[in-house]
Amino acid sequence: MSDNQFYLKVWGARGSIPTPGPKTLKYGGNTSCLEVRCGKELLIFDAGTGIRELGVALRAETAPVNANIFFSHLHWDHIQGFPFFTPFYGPGNEFNLYGERKTDEDLETILSKQMKYPFFPVPIPKSPSKITFNDLKENQEITIGDIKVTSYRVNHPDGCLAYRVDYAGKSIVYATDTEHTGEIDKNLVKASQDSDIFIYDCNYTEEEYQMRKGWGHSTWNEGLKIIKESGAKKLVLWHHDPMHDDNFIANLEKTVQEQFPSTEAAEEGKIIRVI
Repeated sequence: MSDNQFYLKVWGARGSIPTPGPKTLKYGGNTSCLEVRCGKELLIFDAGTGIRELGVALRAETAPVNANIFFSHLHWDHIQGFPFFTPFYGPGNEFNLYGERKTDEDLETILSKQMKYPFFPVPIPKSPSKITFNDLKENQEITIGDIKVTSYRVNHPDGCLAYRVDYAGKSIVYATDTEHTGEIDKNLVKASQDSDIFIYDCNYTEEEYQMRKGWGHSTWNEGLKIIKESGAKKLVLWHHDPMHDDNFIANLEKTVQEQFPSTEAAEEGKIIRVI
């Protein structure tokens, strides 16, 4: 792998609940998980059900797995795959986990809850891998070698963070689970300024949103408004609604491309290269 290679791979882009079946084969039914490779560094965003398959792929590699995992927030569809990420149970693997503290509970405490009676039979692994938990705040910068990851607050029930990754003069933004308001989100405009790839919560159509205000999700129309203000170069539609099958998403993708040609719907298994 080239030291300056920069790409992302989609392991899950579905919102709210997994949707397996014949109608979701193209875009996938796993919930949020994004792999980002910056040179030899591995970054993972969210641990929805898609992280299970990512774990299987990583275990097939010969070298120990070293990764940094960033949680946008801790709603069920973004952590459901966490207990099934098999590299956590492998010797010699190391992980740095980053997420936001909620009230008086840190990231480790919250993630441990879903792996305790009566929800799960196996507790959070303490060994043989090494897992370090890090509490994260908005507007915080994390440096990993030559990579800079910056967190930004977005509008979602119980709180959520968007992330910008800067590497080798290029950048991507991961903005899942955010709801627009009457004014454009200045935080997201700042986060996506001149970015190469802007991954945005396009869960609803404008018509659907009218019946789901306050549920914490947005539309592609609002994503284009942010792109217009920020100068982001490419839009990736993310957090597909469980009711949207492959045909629906394909037609939605074409509709958005008529307004902004450099658009694609996140497709499970697809690699998008930045460099």
